[in-house]
Amino acid sequence: MQRAKIFTALAGSLLTLACATTPPGTEISSSDFDVQPLVGVWRGSFGSAQTGRSGTVALTLRAGESSAKGNVVLLPRPDSLLTPEEREAPENVNMPGRLVVGITFIRKEGGSLRGTLDPYTAPDCNCIVATTFQGMFTDANTIEGSFTTVPSKAGASVSTGVWKVTRVKRL
Repeated sequence: MQRAKIFTALAGSLLTLACATTPPGTEISSSDFDVQPLVGVWRGSFGSAQTGRSGTVALTLRAGESSAKGNVVLLPRPDSLLTPEEREAPENVNMPGRLVVGITFIRKEGGSLRGTLDPYTAPDCNCIVATTFQGMFTDANTIEGSFTTVPSKAGASVSTGVWKVTRVKRL
């Protein structure tokens, strides 16, 4: 009887702990405590003269209590060559070279921001890379910036590029 009570209490505690744990979102912070300017659906482009890669960026950030969810969808062709359906839902586009990369961290400070993408395999070096980005709001719905990608493969070159996104929808 005593064993059954202990087992039940232990199982209940473990179940409570497992249910209380939630997967982490994108850590999003701000020096002025206003992350709302980042929340929304963003579309734009990226390019690197060093790697020759360019394409479409699709970014969605949703507000949370202490975090936000975000992914960057990198499509290897310009927005102008996408179909209307692909432009509307780039997360669902199935094409060679398409990458969906999570955003690990975004920090907004006034009109500027910086962040980090989840590590991913870059097609130009076929290796895991770490990408950081920074940008500035040019108006309430446009952010322009640059990025740096550092490969994990010995001998592979660090690459840089530029990006620009425009908010197409507030969430």
